Amino acid sequence: GRAAMAAAAAKSAAQEAEAQHTQRDVHTLNGLLKFFFFIVNSMYCLVGVALIGLSIYCLTDAWADLDPDIYRSAATILISTGVVILIIVMCGCFGAVYQEQRTGSCRGRRLLSFYQICLLTLIGLQFYTTVYMLNTAESLQAVKGELASAKSNVTVEYVDAERSLSTKFNDYYFDTVTGSQDGYFWKFVDESCPKSSGMGSDDCNVDSYATTCPDEASCDDGASAQCPYDLCRRAAVTRFLGIVEPIGEYGIFVCIFETALMILTCCLICFNPRDAEQTILMKSGNFAADDARAKIKSAV
Repeated sequence: GRAAMAAAAAKSAAQEAEAQHTQRDVHTLNGLLKFFFFIVNSMYCLVGVALIGLSIYCLTDAWADLDPDIYRSAATILISTGVVILIIVMCGCFGAVYQEQRTGSCRGRRLLSFYQICLLTLIGLQFYTTVYMLNTAESLQAVKGELASAKSNVTVEYVDAERSLSTKFNDYYFDTVTGSQDGYFWKFVDESCPKSSGMGSDDCNVDSYATTCPDEASCDDGASAQCPYDLCRRAAVTRFLGIVEPIGEYGIFVCIFETALMILTCCLICFNPRDAEQTILMKSGNFAADDARAKIKSAV
């Protein structure tokens, strides 16, 4: 009888040691996941800061004068998104810190679940924006290729993104051609548009308006060859493409980044630490707290 009891005790001790070893491995894995989560989440914080920086770039871009309202709206959206990301990052960090807390208002799973919902919403919005930017960039690349081989800019049809851009470009040119011409737009016209177009500030200004300058009346009547945008179309498309394409590529990076955060967050939410033996005995309903402690001490 004593031999059987000793064997059972040894078996129980071995099982308990194995369970403790397994629990240590699980906690080690969880700690590693939490470490990676903090690193990636900190990098995500930099994404929010980058968006705020990008909003400043939008306000100071060379083409911001074309449509200040659109650029201000874009800057406002970027700043708001950046601030939201910073708030979400803080929420995710608190959720990871209190991951194993199951009671109170700062429950880890509750915070991480809120973090995941916000992250999923941002992924959806950014995915839509990224697809739109990439499609726009692809259409502009096609126009740029056709312009390189075409004899005249007029023979190449406008894509959707150009229709609004050309209108803003033409209107701003004719509205400011007799003004001070000291903005970013006119710097772009003088440096990037072909000299042969004769639309630069040296030829077209308040003091003199050469015959080579664009004609507003003819442009409004549909004569594309007299429109500033068509005279400078290659440079304008290249400049616009230089804005849209990086935003699309940046959107791909952010979406992949946020997907990695979603996976890490799922792992942290699903982690369920093994209860202590005392808690297991209490949850079974067979032992009160004092009885459970006494049973554990007697087993030891």
